[in-house]
Order: sequence, then C-alpha cells, then structure tokens
Amino acid sequence: MRTTDRVLINKIIIYFMIVIMGMLIENTAVFLHVHKLDDGTIIQHAHPYNKTNDSGPYKSHHHTNTAFLFFQNLGLLFLVAFLTYALIVFVKPVKYLYRIIPKNISAYIITYKGRAPPVL
Repeated sequence: MRTTDRVLINKIIIYFMIVIMGMLIENTAVFLHVHKLDDGTIIQHAHPYNKTNDSGPYKSHHHTNTAFLFFQNLGLLFLVAFLTYALIVFVKPVKYLYRIIPKNISAYIITYKGRAPPVL
C-alpha cells in the first residue's frame, strides 16, 4: 500500500472515530436515564427511547441483563477500539533484529574457533 493511501485511510478512520465519539457524547447528554431494578439496584445508562410517556425519576421501559451490560460498557468498547487502532498504526515492528543475530553468531564462532563443546 502506498504511503498516500495509508495516510488517507488513517485520516478517514480518525474522522470516523471523532464522529462516533461525538455521537456517544450526544447520546449521553440527551438520553441519559435511570432504572431501579427489583432488588433496589439503580442503573444509569443512555440510549434513544420515547420520553413522552415516562416522566418519573425511574424509567419504566425494561431491558434484559445483556442490554444493561451492553449500554454500561459502550464507552469502553470505543476506548478499546481506539487503543487497538493506535497500537496498529503507531507501534512499528522491529526490522533490524535479523541483522544482529548473524553478526553475533559469527563473532562467537570466530572467537572460539578450535575449542571442543562443553561436556554435559
């Protein structure tokens, strides 16, 4: 892949992540609400829902435990995606390691030429 293509793809991904982050912030600002579970646990999360019929402090629409877990960890999903992308883009593999090993081995062989191997 050419360098210009890689730079363009990186810019597109970065702009896409900025838009997604803005949407997450907007979702939290507009749709944040609280549920009270049967055991008394209070859960706060955000997702689009119809607010016209729910005026109380605790909202009455219901979720499964999986939905609660998803809404609670949605911000973490974005963070993990961002860190994974940053690791892929900014961490470069070591390319010079294969050049060091043959030099070290040849220096070892030249230095200890003519000696028998140790007895185990």
